[in-house]
Amino acid sequence: MNATIAPNSGGLGQNKSVIGIASLAWAGKRGYWTAMGHADLHVHTTSSDGMMSAAMVLNYVAVNTSLDVLAITDHNTLDGWLRARDFKEAPANDHLAELDLVPGIEVSSLDGHVIGLWVEKMIPRDMSAAETVAAIHEQGGLALSPHPYAWLPGLREFAGVGSKFLTLPFDAVECRNSTPTETFNNCRTVWMNRRRSSPIAEYGGSDAHFLWAISRTWTEFPGRGASALRKALERKQTRARGLTWGPISLWHYYRDKTRWRKFCSEHNVRLHDL
Repeated sequence: MNATIAPNSGGLGQNKSVIGIASLAWAGKRGYWTAMGHADLHVHTTSSDGMMSAAMVLNYVAVNTSLDVLAITDHNTLDGWLRARDFKEAPANDHLAELDLVPGIEVSSLDGHVIGLWVEKMIPRDMSAAETVAAIHEQGGLALSPHPYAWLPGLREFAGVGSKFLTLPFDAVECRNSTPTETFNNCRTVWMNRRRSSPIAEYGGSDAHFLWAISRTWTEFPGRGASALRKALERKQTRARGLTWGPISLWHYYRDKTRWRKFCSEHNVRLHDL
């Protein structure tokens, strides 16, 4: 079955020329001019609780966004990244050649969620945040703190590590998460990070669970591709960009989730197959 690619309703997919001008201006203030890369470092698929298969994500990114780097960060599994990698490498999918994939996972630690990037082996869940960060670093990966102050009524799983991102050796903190409950928390995270003596890198991740949320918030960095992104994170040269989506979008999410489940049940298919 072929996945339908819907138009982007906001975020990085709109006004690409304007984004490019702003990117060059931001770099120029630091004494150099360079092309700027765009990455979404927090995207989910049907391998955990997302509503779209890895194939649907990659096709949507190619058609509707200006992203050149994408991290699939499913909960407690690398399956989403593996599926995305296999789909991208298929001979028929040369339209994805310019998109770099970063292996990733969002781990449920005892203290809240922790994202590991550039990891290719499973990180066990239910360790402390300190142990989780250490396990990521042991693989040569980067440890990111997503939505550290997250709170969503009725969803206990949506939790960050809180102020532990200030004391543990995280490599970066998510300062733009597109979930509407994070509008205030995004600002709080920026304020808490920048008041410390040595702020860590800041990044944006959409935390997308459905297609049109992808790249609503994103990371801007000097250069292009995954290697330039990693260098920028390590040098604290990244910038979090984008805006949250609103309550109407949240209602659409739950409506569409119900419709997808009904469709899959009636036709005996899984979203993985689409």
